[in-house]
Formats: sequence, C-alpha cells, structure tokens
Amino acid sequence: MQQKNCFPCRKILIAVSVLSMLIGFFACHQDRNERISGIYALQAEPTLENQQKIRDLLNDPNRDVRATAVNALVSIGVDDAAELARAALADDDGFVRATAAKLLGDLGDPANADRLVVRLSEDADPIVRRRAAEALSRIGGETAVAGLAVALSDPIEDVRLAATRGLRELDPGYAKPELARLLLEDPNYEIRVQSARALGLTGDPEMLPLLEAALEDPNEFVRASAANALRTHKAVREGAGVESDPAGPAGP
Repeated sequence: MQQKNCFPCRKILIAVSVLSMLIGFFACHQDRNERISGIYALQAEPTLENQQKIRDLLNDPNRDVRATAVNALVSIGVDDAAELARAALADDDGFVRATAAKLLGDLGDPANADRLVVRLSEDADPIVRRRAAEALSRIGGETAVAGLAVALSDPIEDVRLAATRGLRELDPGYAKPELARLLLEDPNYEIRVQSARALGLTGDPEMLPLLEAALEDPNEFVRASAANALRTHKAVREGAGVESDPAGPAGP
C-alpha cells in the first residue's frame, strides 16, 4: 500500500520538475530576446559607449546574441569590423560562423578569401559552406574562384548551387570539366541550369555538344537555359558579346 501511495507523489514531483524546466526555458528565451532588442537599440545610437556595450555581448553564451552583436558592429562600420567578423568565423556555433561568412562577403575584401575557402572546404555545417560560397562569389579573385571550383563536388545541393552560380559570374571557364559533369549528371535541375549558363559563356567549341545534349534534358528550365546558352556560345565565338540567359518565366 505504501508503494502505491508513492505513485501520485512521483507524478507530482515529475510535473513540478517539468514545469520548472519550462519556466527556466521561457525565462532564458525572454532574456535572450531582451538582449537582442537591446543591441538593436544601441546600434540605432552608435556612440562609443553604446558600441562597447555591444562588444560586451560578443562572448554572450547565446549564439543569436553573439551573431546579432557582430552583425551590428560590422553594420555600424567600426574600425576593426573585419577582425571581428574573422573572429566570429571561428565560433563554435554554425549560425554565428554563417553570419560571419556573410559579413565578410559584404565587406568584399579579398584578404578574407583564404579564411572563407577554409570554411567552404572544411566546415561541417552546410549552411556555413553555402554562405562561404556566396561570400567568395561577391569577393572574387583567384583564391575565390579556386575555392568555388572545389565546392562543385560538395555533397550538399545548396552548396554546389552557390558554387556554380559564383563560377558563372566570376570565371565560367575555370572549371569547365566539372561544370560539364554537373550539366549532365547533377540531380538538381537548378544546378544544371547554372552549369548550362556558365558553359555558354565560355565560347569553348568542346562544350557545344554538351549544350546540345542538354536540349533533351527532362526539365524545361534546363532545356530553355541550354537553348539560350547555345545562342550565348555563338555570340561569344563571334565576338558579338553575351546575350541574356533567362530560364523562362518561372525559372530559377
């Protein structure tokens, strides 16, 4: 009988424990939101004193607060903005690293390309790798192009897509074999679209059969991009410049 009487007590203790955990969770969440709101308020009036208050939150235990703090300081344009973003690129949390990668891309300094290539090739978080690819696409330069070419083999579609777009914009002729492989084999139609666009810009006659083969692609947007890429290819070969390459009214 005593054991049976303990069952309700245990249930009450469990309920109290769960309730305490929920109260603690919501309290922490509210506190996090207050700190983030405070950063935005300080950013609106970026005095040196307010900037220091934001700096004090760069080591906050909450990742969202840390990311918001570094974003605010870079947006303000503090003298060491690039240094702060580079430091955040080594943060333990992927969300903060992804934020830092974007910020370094926004700053546009080629001196940061090496660090972004490391994130693109080695980071375990695919969101960080995608942000690094997008940042390198904005920065440009030989280091960025080489890093993007390696990322064409990334196992994550979003990363490959960002890398393909970047190479199309920066140097479509740099990785023609890899782009040709993506055009013929990648399961993601958006990547095949971007590969066709890039190969059309090269004007390389060896790419012509591949683009013609892509006219039979099962996806309508790939077929449309291949047709436009062929026209672009011809224009490049004839020295007439580059035509636009729409993928259709609903294309990517």
